[in-house]
Amino acid sequence: MKSFQNKNISQFQRQLCAVQGRLFENSAKEGFESESFINAFMNSQTAGFFDLPFDRTQWGGEENLMYDIKEETKGALPKGQFFSNESLFWIGYTYRFWHFLTNQSSKEIAKICDAKMMNTLFPAYHTLDCSDAIQRILEADKQ
Repeated sequence: MKSFQNKNISQFQRQLCAVQGRLFENSAKEGFESESFINAFMNSQTAGFFDLPFDRTQWGGEENLMYDIKEETKGALPKGQFFSNESLFWIGYTYRFWHFLTNQSSKEIAKICDAKMMNTLFPAYHTLDCSDAIQRILEADKQ
């Protein structure tokens, strides 16, 4: 398995990770059921635009991303149980970091490790460096 230790993530990319982390946190403030919201976002056209090397979504912040995903899902996001704020931020941040490490799309990443699994991994992995957490997830996926 390839090590990501020497992969540099720019300050701008880290800011985008934080934007996605805050977006996921804000989903709970909106009352959206976390697993459904995260899986909908990761498989959305909005996330696909956010995956591009440059797109206006990267400059709009989490409020505009929330608007875009609400428009895209046309009110189909269920209300309900949500993960902790810490877990939501970590999941959002880590998914975006994963994209920058591997260039995998949000859809591909969500297929490897969905929202429910990420929430399960949060207690054990949130203290790890993002690169190490992602590498462990990918190694487990290979087995």
